[in-house]
Parts: sequence; structure tokens; C-alpha cells
Amino acid sequence: MIRLVIADVDGTLVTQEKVLTKDAIAAAQELRAAGVTLAVTSGRPPRGMQMLIEPLRLEGQIAGFNGGVYVNPDMSVVESHLLATDVAREAIRLILEKGLDAWLYTPDEWLVRKKDAPHVAREAWTVKFEARVTPRMPWLAR
Repeated sequence: MIRLVIADVDGTLVTQEKVLTKDAIAAAQELRAAGVTLAVTSGRPPRGMQMLIEPLRLEGQIAGFNGGVYVNPDMSVVESHLLATDVAREAIRLILEKGLDAWLYTPDEWLVRKKDAPHVAREAWTVKFEARVTPRMPWLAR
């Protein structure tokens, strides 16, 4: 007997335009009626999936950051697997050294150096919350 279904968000529950489909909502209702819990997973931060909780009536856990953080539908953290600070700091340093831009997601917010940097507007539209601009990147300080 199936007790749990785990669905990816982008391309599965939402369209390329990031719209939750009526079919996805209906499927979630059918699963619930059959006694099957629906959980979701994504590379998004958990907060970036919050808009799915009510329409899908989610009761299962939400796996954000490709399993890096697990939260309940009330956004309480069940478990997290964060990068060590020195590893994150080195990754950001290497990204910036190559002329790319770096973002940092913390358990509570999304940090960027420039609001108009490539892909920031699209990501904000996708996850339905704005980044906090921190141009000096204090997270790089040792």
C-alpha cells in the first residue's frame, strides 16, 4: 500500500511559467482522499515553496535545497544539512573570483550583492519573496 508520494515542484507541480496547475491540485486532493501523504522537494528554499502549502493542503514534509533542509508545512525545521561556514565561504570566493555573482540562502533569508544582478528578478518571481541586498558580502568576513 502506498502511504507517501514525493513530488518535485518545477516541471511537475508547476509549469515552466511557475503556475500551479489545476491538475496538480486535483491530484493532491485524490492522494489525500486515498490516505496518501504528499510531500514536495525542490532545489528551492523551503520558503520558496510556501505558496504551495495551502492550495495543495500539504501535510507531508517539504524538502528544500534538494534535501538540504526539511521542514513541516508550518515551516518548522525538522532537519537541516548546512554547508560548513568555511566551505560556503570558499565556494563564494571561487564564484566571485571567476567573475560570476553569488547568492547565499540562509535558513531565514536570501542574500544577494545586487538587486539587478542576472537572474535575481526571475528567482524572486519564482520563490515569491525578495532577496536582501548586502553589497559588501559580510558573510565572507573571517
